[in-house]
Amino acid sequence: MKRNTGIGSLWRPSRSEGCPTGSRVVRSAPWLVAALTMTLWAAPALAQSEDAASEGLEVSLHKTWSPGDVTMVDGLANVPLVILSASTTATYRFDLTILDESGSALYEDSWDRELSERAALYVQEGSSLLEPFQFGVMPGSYEVQVRAYPTDAPDMGQSTRLSLEAFSERPVVSDLFLASRVEALEEGAGGGGWSVARGGFGIAASATTRVLPEQPQLFYYLELYADQAEGWTASAGAGVTTLDGRTVYQTPATEVEVLPGGVPFTGKLSLAGLPAGDYMLSMSVDGAGGTIQQTAPFRMLERSALLATRDDSYEARHFASLSEEELEDTYGGIVVLLEEHERQAFESLPPDAQRRYLTDFFGARNPDPFAGANTFLDEYVRRVLTARSRAGASVGIAKRQPWRTDMGRILIRAGEPEDRVINHFPADEGNPLNRGANSFAGEPPYEIWSYRKSDGYVYLFVAEDRFETWRMVYSTDPNANTMPDWTERVGGSALRDLRDNFGIQPRFRTGLDDNTNLQ
Repeated sequence: MKRNTGIGSLWRPSRSEGCPTGSRVVRSAPWLVAALTMTLWAAPALAQSEDAASEGLEVSLHKTWSPGDVTMVDGLANVPLVILSASTTATYRFDLTILDESGSALYEDSWDRELSERAALYVQEGSSLLEPFQFGVMPGSYEVQVRAYPTDAPDMGQSTRLSLEAFSERPVVSDLFLASRVEALEEGAGGGGWSVARGGFGIAASATTRVLPEQPQLFYYLELYADQAEGWTASAGAGVTTLDGRTVYQTPATEVEVLPGGVPFTGKLSLAGLPAGDYMLSMSVDGAGGTIQQTAPFRMLERSALLATRDDSYEARHFASLSEEELEDTYGGIVVLLEEHERQAFESLPPDAQRRYLTDFFGARNPDPFAGANTFLDEYVRRVLTARSRAGASVGIAKRQPWRTDMGRILIRAGEPEDRVINHFPADEGNPLNRGANSFAGEPPYEIWSYRKSDGYVYLFVAEDRFETWRMVYSTDPNANTMPDWTERVGGSALRDLRDNFGIQPRFRTGLDDNTNLQ
């Protein structure tokens, strides 16, 4: 499946959407549910090993629970490309076998992976390709066998076996996923392009979790379960420990309302300054009669471990070619995509450090790293140019950067709206409320933007001074700053358009019926 390359879905705020099973289930035996939904796409993620000589076939299994006491298993395999060093076809086969306690094969499947021309260049460099797979099992004990080998040289492959104990009943929590990113999926978008799709989230996970000091964010995901009759309140917190048990980082506990059926729980940690080495992330969940801990290992790397091959990447060449003025004029807008502490850090960097930051930022979000281009970066540039042409504003004789304007920020974050109502010359029909000090003859020009096909948010912009300084006064986006007196800043035409086109009816605090002045 091909991942959606539009960047709008990459910047949505996280929203819980429950914990659907997310899989097509086919019962092939009373004790086995085979739901091998292979999440394959045109260009799997490629990872550079920090120790190519010791790299082998790495496989991890992550368990979640589904109604009917079905244990869903998301498997992740890092296939070392060195297995193709003696191959003439640059194609390997991936075999998956599930055995029961007696050793009988309950399920078998295999598929071929042909490397792209660019990916084939990494065969001798200790790189690996990620192969995700998924299946479901009933309560019991199993063995999962995985093998990868060249299609023209089966004896040159590698294999591994892992034991699996399915949930015997509904658990309190799922296994813990660690990832480089966890993002909310658009409704109906599916999981294409993500190694794991669970609970309405895309999870960029691998068989082993490695964290770069230049990108020290570590994301986590797990599910909390409750029976269908009643929910419960959990208290969850994360901690980082060394392998000998010494705690080096601890987050405050967060209360989570676990609804009947269960909820996903996700977040991220900033591990800036953590020395290179091996660690464990531990999630402690209090409630439901006790404390449960789920742990998962990760490694903090040295910079040279994974970034050595980025020095000649498409992104590195692109940013190296920009002058300091070009860097600021176009890529200063990245601040609208960052959290506050990240924005402050980026803006404090000198130009060369900003180039490295941007190389890593856009390189990590390239949906096809082998394409010789970066559609994420290209779409970002297109949005900045659109924001500059449509949302630029003059303050005195100085030109305001487009990402410093309300319209520009939304255009860069979300792109073009699906629906737009534009009324730059509204009739003077008055306002149900007195605009007070902001009032002038006639209604102010306004635009209403809607993103119904994605997150459903609506934004209302008003040019109060009639000099095209557009201000966002109202939005259904919970992360936007709606002005408390926004109904006093707009005219009756804008209020009617909100009601008639988007079903939004403001509640006035004047004692009047809502519709009194909106006929």
